[in-house]
Formats: sequence, C-alpha cells, structure tokens
Amino acid sequence: MSEPKEYFMILAWGECPFCVKAKALLLQEGYEFEYIVLDHAPSLLKNYKSIYDSKTVPIIVYHNIEEGYEKVIGGYTDLVEYFSEEVG
Repeated sequence: MSEPKEYFMILAWGECPFCVKAKALLLQEGYEFEYIVLDHAPSLLKNYKSIYDSKTVPIIVYHNIEEGYEKVIGGYTDLVEYFSEEVG
C-alpha cells in the first residue's frame, strides 16, 4: 500500500450536521481523510480553533504531504466551494 500524497482533516463534533455532510462529501469525492471528533476534548477544540482561526466546526484542513504544506479550507460550505472551484 502506498503512502498518501494528500488528505483532508475534519475537526468535528459528533452530532454536528455540517461535520457529517463534510465527511459525506469527502467520501463522495474519493479523498482520504481524518475525522476527529472532539466531543470530549473542549480544550483541544479551543486550541484548534485558535490555530486555524475558526469559530465553528467543522474545521477542514487540506494536507499535501508530497509538497509539505497545509491549507485551511474552512467549514462545510467552504469545502463545497473548494470542490466547485477545482472543477470549474
């Protein structure tokens, strides 16, 4: 099995409908991703919100391992826009 060249990370609440939609969209698009549920880690979520300058969940981050960078996508609607820009 080869190493992934890129993946997404979703920082989420378990019952968040937009988190679930983001997960479904990445599955539909065929991307590998980490889905990290932070229901029992409020201080960790607060830290991630600070790092990624976000006020809500999901926090979606694209990682390009091959080129060594990450890009904050944003939330679910930002992910939808990201894929529509990729196609368009």
